[in-house]
Amino acid sequence: MTRSVSRGEGAWHRMPPVLGLLCVFALAACASDGSFERESFEAATGDDTPAERAGLGFTREGALERAGPVGDERARQAEAARVVRELWEVAGARGVPGEAWTFDYQVHDGALTLVSFRRTATGQGAGAAVEWSGFSRELTRSLSTLVGVKPRRLRFTLERGSERWRFDLETVRGPVAVHARTVPESLPGASEPLVSDALTVARQLLPASRVPWEGRVHERARLQFEGLRLKPEVELGVFEVQEGSGRRSAPGSADLRMPVVQALLPFSSAVGSRTVEVELEGRHVRGESEPRWRVVAATTLEPAAPPEEMQDIAREYRAMQEEILRHWREEVKDSARLAGVWSFEQLAYWYVGGFIAKGALGAMEAVAPTVVSVLGRGGAKAAQWFRTVLIRTPPAEREALQRIWMKVEAEGLMALKAGEQAELRHILARVEKALHEPLDRQAKKRLRQWARREYFDTVNPRLARELGPLRMEEYEIHHRIPLEYARLFPRMDINQGTNLVAVERTVHRSINRVWESVGQQAQRLDNRQVEALSQVIDQQYGSWFHRVHVPAESASALATAEQNALRAVKGLLAR
Repeated sequence: MTRSVSRGEGAWHRMPPVLGLLCVFALAACASDGSFERESFEAATGDDTPAERAGLGFTREGALERAGPVGDERARQAEAARVVRELWEVAGARGVPGEAWTFDYQVHDGALTLVSFRRTATGQGAGAAVEWSGFSRELTRSLSTLVGVKPRRLRFTLERGSERWRFDLETVRGPVAVHARTVPESLPGASEPLVSDALTVARQLLPASRVPWEGRVHERARLQFEGLRLKPEVELGVFEVQEGSGRRSAPGSADLRMPVVQALLPFSSAVGSRTVEVELEGRHVRGESEPRWRVVAATTLEPAAPPEEMQDIAREYRAMQEEILRHWREEVKDSARLAGVWSFEQLAYWYVGGFIAKGALGAMEAVAPTVVSVLGRGGAKAAQWFRTVLIRTPPAEREALQRIWMKVEAEGLMALKAGEQAELRHILARVEKALHEPLDRQAKKRLRQWARREYFDTVNPRLARELGPLRMEEYEIHHRIPLEYARLFPRMDINQGTNLVAVERTVHRSINRVWESVGQQAQRLDNRQVEALSQVIDQQYGSWFHRVHVPAESASALATAEQNALRAVKGLLAR
């Protein structure tokens, strides 16, 4: 019996174009409740905590700021000891003379992530028993030094002699495995949920009643790992009888699953969603009451590369995944404390990358259609927009989203309980609703603070250098589409660089007076009217945008610009 298995593309490619890339929620504007407020740095910071102020920035070149020192020599030795145990569980404990195996690991700074293994030669007979202590002694002692810290692909070769295993280690060619960890850890043993997952999967993989008496069968299947968990669904592929008539089958028991379970568990110490293709052999030997099952080959399939516009998201997202899994393994599950060491931009890359990679957009569409439509824009702009959303999201909702999504990263969407699923839907619905509501005072304050830092750090650092620290305090950041009208532009990142303008304080006060002239009609404006008013401001005040300005030298010109703008606004509102 043969069932074909087709190779699926990565989650980055499976999304329909309208859903496939990213961006997310909220906006902002340049005003506040009622009159337009002054946007100086001091007024913007207010009562923010130091951690909140630090988190408003963004990372340089995707560098992840870790919570503390990681990856010391003890962790590297623990990595080496774990690899020795994996070699033993898969091959060493059951090997017979003449048997040979290869194991490929990705190495990065001493972290060792299993990529694949394969039995390259079958053995026969029953040589002297090999004890674990003898197997591990020499290899454990020297392995952490031999593997080094340089990123590379290493191959362990094991050959079984009559009395012991012989080992070899070499560097081999191969792409850098995207699922590999980059920081060595003292990983705990397999969790109870993971062992339960593996037992469930092994039950599906072992059709024991179909192993011919004194015969051999071969089976191939694909499994899905999600964070620290193994999904229960199995994609069965080829199953064939290679020896034996098939007229009589060898009986089996639940104990037959353990060699399979032990071969699957090493693949859990990787990052993200991944597909592992396994090959199993079932053999019944004359004189034995039950068949023997072994995983004789397994490999983590390399996912298709994300589209070019998604590569920055994918890179940052994977770095966040590893950090989360590391803390989850250590049972540091206080999401608010853990996420507090990351910037809003890092969190944004993590969220939008996760929504796409885990196929969550379809489930989100019913409660957050605007959010889903914006996610389809793609690229870094999506994460930058979502960063704006996080800045304006109330802390309680932000912490709840962090807590739920960290569990999804560690254990998959399947791990969410009914109450957690309902809570996630509620949060997304609130975000959707907030996109169409006026910003509150706290959200405006946060967005102004970030806009100032963003502008002088990245949009126009040249002007920052020209002004210098002291004179820079005389300049404020003008939102061309004001924060007051963010609700009219739910798909726009109102804090994007093209919407930010640095102007000297007296110029900004003049601009605010023009916007304030709208008066009671402000609540009735639509998005086209706001855009038209913004264009009037651009036309009259554009000569002062992004430039060093001496107020005394252009007081008359500024007064004229204000009068012209007021007349133009009055004319637009009278139509």
